[in-house]
Amino acid sequence: MNKWLPRIWIGILLVVMIASIPACLSSSADDGGFLNLTAKQSTFDPKGPLAEQQIDTFYITLWVTSFLFLAVGGTYLVAIIKFRVKKGDDPNEIPEQAHGHPLIEVGLVVASSALLIIIAIPTFSGIVLMHEIPEQYSEEDIVDVNVIGYQWWFNFEYVEDGFVSANELVIPAGRPVRLNLITKDVIHSFWLPKLSGKLDLMAGQINQMWILADEPGYFWGQCAEYCGDSHAYMLFRAVALEEDAYNEWVAQQQTKTVVEKSTTPLFLSEDDDAGLVALGAELFQGNCLTCHSLDPAQQGAMGAPNLAHFGSRSSIGAGWLENTWSEDGSNADLHLWIKDPDSVKPGNNMWRGFMKAGKHDPNDPKDVMMSGLNQADLSDSDVDALVAYLRNLKHPDAVQFSADTF
Repeated sequence: MNKWLPRIWIGILLVVMIASIPACLSSSADDGGFLNLTAKQSTFDPKGPLAEQQIDTFYITLWVTSFLFLAVGGTYLVAIIKFRVKKGDDPNEIPEQAHGHPLIEVGLVVASSALLIIIAIPTFSGIVLMHEIPEQYSEEDIVDVNVIGYQWWFNFEYVEDGFVSANELVIPAGRPVRLNLITKDVIHSFWLPKLSGKLDLMAGQINQMWILADEPGYFWGQCAEYCGDSHAYMLFRAVALEEDAYNEWVAQQQTKTVVEKSTTPLFLSEDDDAGLVALGAELFQGNCLTCHSLDPAQQGAMGAPNLAHFGSRSSIGAGWLENTWSEDGSNADLHLWIKDPDSVKPGNNMWRGFMKAGKHDPNDPKDVMMSGLNQADLSDSDVDALVAYLRNLKHPDAVQFSADTF
């Protein structure tokens, strides 16, 4: 029995492996596939030239290392089978000894170096490409965006167009977008898998990369560098639009959505209760305006996301929740985010407030520089009013993008 037990286990493993192949090769997430190559953040589904170059480099590396695995592993397998001890062999016999073979040794060194060069050329080419926009694009073609990382969200400053947005990067398809990466606290990493690789946001310096979407689409990205409690919830979305649609979006983002020097919405939906929205505006001014800005051109005083066009964004809490409105105007995810943001994104400043230097207890008034929503004591009806108010912070012709838009 002891002789057959290892073979039985090997047979079981082979059966399981063969049975799992169809699931592993599945391209659909709906049928439980282990390898959904077109998933939201799959690098195997490139939609831009940088991502295409990087997946090509991956495949080159894969084939080279697969060849090495088969060559070395195959030689090893042949050796242990051909030269294993057989019945009748003298276990004390010492085989004929060899003391080096210059031709084989030099050949292995040359072959290894050649394989490294095969991998190195596209690798270094990709590094250069990631930082330098090809000369075929003129400076007029390039869109400049400052990407500013905070714990735990991304701010996008459209330098030439004079407005800011949060957690949703909208770009024109077919045109290069130069990203200037900046952090306001710890190290973050910008990663938009279907358009490009990762690049860190480092304190005290500006790192630069560029992206280009081949065609209109909706993409998911995230911070890829551990940056504290809610690093895993630091997501963002990117939307690539046709040129005309992009220009229209820019014009809308430059438009103010509240009356000058007030929180009253300029564009009130006919479906909303004006009294409820007015109450929401009052609550926003008393609880939110200190940190959040409603001016499209300005960042919030405490480094909080700009909410001038919040009503047309597709996500909440840095891409973690969906900004979906029901027919009656309610929004369950937004209600949860306002009522108890700490349950969604632990440690966020919106809930705990801003701590004094070296202090960490949000429940100790002596540690708190500015209190958060944990001290606001908002009722469910108050939150409903804020939800109704935030829904109206948008241009009347704005389109709320989603994956279904494309």
